[in-house]
Amino acid sequence: MKEAVLLTYMGAPSNLKEIKPFLYRLFSDRDLINFGVPAFLQKPLAYLIATFRTPKVQPQYQAIGGGSPLVRNSLQQAELLAKATGLKVKCGMLYSEPLLEVVTKEIKEEGYKKIYHITLYPQFSYGTVGACIRDVEKQLKGVEVKHCRSWCRNPLYVKWAQEMIRPYLKGLNPNKTALLFSAHSLPKYFVEEKRDPYPEEVKESAQLIASAFTGFRWFISYQSKVGPIEWLEPSTEETLRELKEMGFSSVVVFPISFVSEHIETLYELDVEYKEVAKELGIDYRRVRLKHDSPLLIEALKGEVEKLRGE
Repeated sequence: MKEAVLLTYMGAPSNLKEIKPFLYRLFSDRDLINFGVPAFLQKPLAYLIATFRTPKVQPQYQAIGGGSPLVRNSLQQAELLAKATGLKVKCGMLYSEPLLEVVTKEIKEEGYKKIYHITLYPQFSYGTVGACIRDVEKQLKGVEVKHCRSWCRNPLYVKWAQEMIRPYLKGLNPNKTALLFSAHSLPKYFVEEKRDPYPEEVKESAQLIASAFTGFRWFISYQSKVGPIEWLEPSTEETLRELKEMGFSSVVVFPISFVSEHIETLYELDVEYKEVAKELGIDYRRVRLKHDSPLLIEALKGEVEKLRGE
C-alpha cells in the first residue's frame, strides 16, 4: 500500500501580499474564532477585520524581512523528515500557501492510500491540531489516515527544548532568573465549553522541560491573542511585569508552543516584549528555535513510527 507522511500547520504569510488572504482565511474559520455573530456574517466580518488589520501588521512583517519564515522552515522540516523516514513527506497549511486543499488533492492524484498525519503543534488544542485533523478528514475521504494528536511528551522533543534552553541559563543566578514558557494563547471558550486540554498539555510540557533545570523557577504566560474575544491569561507582557515585582532581574523566554521561528517569535517576543523588558530593567534572553535540529526531526520520526506500528 502506497504510504506517505503529511505535516500540517496553520501557516503564515511568506510575503506582504499574502498577509490579507492569510488573515481572511484565519478569521473565516468559525471553529477557531467565533465572533458571536450569525454564521452567514462570519466571512464578511472576517474580510473587514483582515482589511483593517493588514496595514497594521505589515510593518511587523517588514521588520522581520518582509514575510514569515515559517512556511520555508516547515518545508525544510518535511524534507529532513523524508530523509529520516525514507517516506514521501507532504506539507500543507490551513490558511496560507501551500494550501492543504491543494496538497491533499496531490495526495489523491498520486495514489497514496495510507497517510500518517502529524501537525507541527506539539500540544493538542481543538483550535490548532483539531482544526488540522478536521480539514484532513474532510479533504482525504477514501484515504486511510492515522493522526498524531499530541507529541509534547516525546522524550526527544523534551530534550530538543532542553538543549536549546541550557546555553541561555549558563552563568545566571537561579535566585534571580526566571524561566518563562511563553505559549500561543487560545480563546477562553475552548477551555470553558470544549474542555480543551491545551493549557494542561502546555503545563506538562513545561514541567518536563524544566526538570533539567533544578534551582530555576519557571512560569507560563500566553501571547498572540487576536480579535474581540477573551483569551487565556496571564499575558506575557503582564507576566514580565510581575516577575520584575517578584525580584527577578533576568528572564529566559522559551516559546513553548512553537517549533519554528515566525512572527510571534521574531516580532512579538524579540521586539515588543524585549522592549517591555528593557523598560523594566530586565536582562531578557529569548531562546532561538532550531527547526532543523536532528533531535526535533528524530522526535517527528518517532511519531511516524508509532503511527505505522498501530
